[in-house]
Amino acid sequence: MATYVRSAQATGCDVVDLYVWNGRISKALLEDIAHVEVLLRNFMSVRLANACGHDDWYRDDARFRFNSSRTRRFENSIDEIERQIRYSGKPVTPGRVIADMSLGSWCFLLSSRLEQTVWRALRDPANGGMPNYPSRRRAMFESHVKTMRDLRNRLSHQEHIVLGNLADEQRYLDGQCANLGWIARAIDPKAADWIRSQSRVTALRARRP
Repeated sequence: MATYVRSAQATGCDVVDLYVWNGRISKALLEDIAHVEVLLRNFMSVRLANACGHDDWYRDDARFRFNSSRTRRFENSIDEIERQIRYSGKPVTPGRVIADMSLGSWCFLLSSRLEQTVWRALRDPANGGMPNYPSRRRAMFESHVKTMRDLRNRLSHQEHIVLGNLADEQRYLDGQCANLGWIARAIDPKAADWIRSQSRVTALRARRP
């Protein structure tokens, strides 16, 4: 509670109220992240499926070269997802596999070593392209998605959003919200507007103790 105590003393609010607020805004941010993650995975899945001609594109190592000579980590992660689906008594379908892929997996698909396969397929107009991201710079897009992943991990592990310095906290939240908006807008501006319209974050920030 040390961070909450320092922040509460600096702003003159009740430390328990601040702790409760932190939990609420964390959950609101996770809602926004969930929307952006679904948008991201649908965008990538459609284009990769178009590139190879089948919905289980994640099995097309010959085309996309997911697995290196030293490790088959991506293939192993897909194997585990399919095992879990079968264990739950459900049929394995591309939709279920894609829905169960972690945000870390989507970050991996955006990495530099897949630039000539996955990224090329994502930006290819024949597969749908990236009309809302004209620069098509892979490293920048990956950086924004990694920032979202890191925030999601932080919130999922119940780490605090509250910072000891209020100005630092406000800048941090401004940056994180802008990052989510950037990703969504690079994929689909209308979806970005909808996500923002549904977000509880702005209203909760205004009610910070």
